[in-house]
Amino acid sequence: MRKMNMESLLVTKQVYELLSKTPLPATLTIEQCAQALAMSMTSFRRKLANEDTSYKLIQGKYLNELCLSELTSNEIKVDVLACKLGYSERATFERAFKQKFGITPSQYRDLATLTDTTKQTLSLKQIIEALPPMPQSCKELIRLRDSSQLDLPKVVAIVEQDPIFSGRILGQASRAIYGKTPDTLTEAISRNLGVDNVVNFASLYAVCDALESVVDAQLIARYQQAFLLAPKFLNWFYQQGVLIKKTDHQLIEQVVVFGLIGVFLLNHRDIERPELILHALRGIDELSSLNRHMAETHGINVYAGSTLLLSQWHFDALVLKVLNLLSKQNTSAKKLPHRVKTIHFIIDCLYRCAALHPFDEAFLQQATLIGIKDIEGVKKIFK
Repeated sequence: MRKMNMESLLVTKQVYELLSKTPLPATLTIEQCAQALAMSMTSFRRKLANEDTSYKLIQGKYLNELCLSELTSNEIKVDVLACKLGYSERATFERAFKQKFGITPSQYRDLATLTDTTKQTLSLKQIIEALPPMPQSCKELIRLRDSSQLDLPKVVAIVEQDPIFSGRILGQASRAIYGKTPDTLTEAISRNLGVDNVVNFASLYAVCDALESVVDAQLIARYQQAFLLAPKFLNWFYQQGVLIKKTDHQLIEQVVVFGLIGVFLLNHRDIERPELILHALRGIDELSSLNRHMAETHGINVYAGSTLLLSQWHFDALVLKVLNLLSKQNTSAKKLPHRVKTIHFIIDCLYRCAALHPFDEAFLQQATLIGIKDIEGVKKIFK
């Protein structure tokens, strides 16, 4: 096999490049890959570990992305694709694909290439501009936080003015994961949730309410529940020392809570082929792969969609900056800081939770690579 000289690229990028030039990428072994890149096995594994990945993870991700890319952009025969992906026969591939995505590979291709001339589709810009304004209570909470004037009495006074939001806050605080059931709104916020979480929840509920008539109801329900669990996920990572709590922890919490909200924009009934998004969310079990697929099929990934939605409501520019950095992670040639990778991993946890994806071997390996030692602990918060 011809050796490759790509010292300027990350090893992960080199492996992707090699897999893309291999006729049957599913059959390429780790030994063959290391040899082609002129590395010893020890050096190859070490360099990949330094990039928080492994050959098995890269190859698995590549094959998943290849599957959808070939179905949506090429006329490759299904039996040829099955062979490239490592399946012994077409029927086995079709069964596995339908079990994950809910439709056959041929149906997925037809849906991806179908243009419905009877439906009036809107641009993302038009959809964003048609959103209703942010509720006044939400605006006031954000204004107080941005001006560092947020305190418990002011938050309680604002929330009390909105009976629906008050009920939601009491209901959220009453969940077992937040401890003892509160008797008053003040207890719910001070003892169970915290003022910053209340501001985030206010914004979250506002977005969900604004889109409830134009986005699949089950999708909103599942993802909203995952978003509400975000503080618990984040606190666990702080407690384990996987993520160090710094002065910007409120910023990071916002990024984690709102990182996936772009899913709603991509599933808007007035964009082209929203059904394709639902099948992709069901079948793609890793957020980076989903983002690449969305970029190919719709020209925008989940993080970029989140940025668009939040910018319409004038969210903190720093939140948008971090989301923009995450949006570019799949195409960047630079190695991202471990802290940024960990934030993405937490959001990926929430994605898997919302999309009902299994806690598979690849996910556990990724958890180990970013420094999570308590695998059973992460399983519990995931469930």
